[in-house]
Amino acid sequence: MNFNGFDAFAESQVFKDIIEKKVSNLNIAFICFYGSMNYNLQTDKSDIDFCIVYYPTFDNFYNNKFERFSVIEKEYDYFITPINEYIGHAMKGNVKFIEPIICETIFEVKDSKVLKIKNSQMLNMVKNFILINFRRNLNALTGIAGNKKLNVEKGLYTSNTLKYKETHGYDIKEAINSLRILFLLDNYVKTGEFSFAVSRNSVYKDFEDYLLEINEKKISKDDYMEIIQEKMSGILSASVESKIDLLEEKTAKIREEMEMEIKSDVMKICRDNAC
Repeated sequence: MNFNGFDAFAESQVFKDIIEKKVSNLNIAFICFYGSMNYNLQTDKSDIDFCIVYYPTFDNFYNNKFERFSVIEKEYDYFITPINEYIGHAMKGNVKFIEPIICETIFEVKDSKVLKIKNSQMLNMVKNFILINFRRNLNALTGIAGNKKLNVEKGLYTSNTLKYKETHGYDIKEAINSLRILFLLDNYVKTGEFSFAVSRNSVYKDFEDYLLEINEKKISKDDYMEIIQEKMSGILSASVESKIDLLEEKTAKIREEMEMEIKSDVMKICRDNAC
């Protein structure tokens, strides 16, 4: 089943059934799409990855208990999270939560229709905050890339990547994703922008070469380990650390003010929508 894009999936009966049957008890704030389509790396075998963000109730806060679950299917994966936690993860530099905000692949459910959110004052402020959240972004993204590197090094696989053990000798999905994250981070450190789209993007030229060679079995596990170690060492060099420290110092005051305003807005949104 190929939904051919986020918009098509949002209009599909499969998605409507999820909204109307699986999460009908939730007061949905918005739906965020992430994954290969945001990077222009999707194939006809790609699934749809999304997150359903909901407004928590008074009981959620009073009992400090929030509903969370995830669903993994052949055609799609999704998880649910309260809006306060979603925004919190994005502000801590978690790329999965940053990605839909930067790529603007966020939808709302309104009058039984699923519509792309085009202008949200709060999300725009979060987006602007993310772009100057230099230290947290650096730490979070290098941490994720490092974990993926470690998974490859230890020979760990998931049920979806076990097939690569026979075909390539290592988990090429984790390898590719770790390199993609580092190229994304490298460009962010240099330009201050998150450039997610890979295809026909000069920022990702070397990555696309690696992607092709990994898929064609021209890069072994040992080759990959050398490549990613060199890339990570460059990003974590003394000069990059010095640049990040300087940027942090320059934006400290505005970042602090924005963070306080965002937290206040999220608190107000939760209060206004609690029931």
